[in-house]
Amino acid sequence: MLKGITIILLFQLLGEALVALLNSPVPGGVAGMLMLLVGLAIKGGPSTELNTVSQNLIQHLSLFFLPAGVGLFFLPADIRQYWPAVAAAMVAGTFISMIMTGWLAKQLSPSEK
Repeated sequence: MLKGITIILLFQLLGEALVALLNSPVPGGVAGMLMLLVGLAIKGGPSTELNTVSQNLIQHLSLFFLPAGVGLFFLPADIRQYWPAVAAAMVAGTFISMIMTGWLAKQLSPSEK
């Protein structure tokens, strides 16, 4: 399990370093995740340790969003006045994401003839 965590953190560090080196607007975590994806595609899939760690992280993924959700309740007063626009953007964004996910799944699924 330690080997899997080390691999994930190493790619996170590589992504952060690459973004800092290139002064890129892409977050370091995203760059690291893309490099991990390329590495896994070249290798042919994850190792047992990496698979175990990633499954455990996915099971507890909601805990990673908790601090951001709690932070919304402590917005400064001048930002709090825009809550209707924020709520509308969240609802619209969720709806559009659901529609696009369904459309993409339909497009990528093998068609029955």
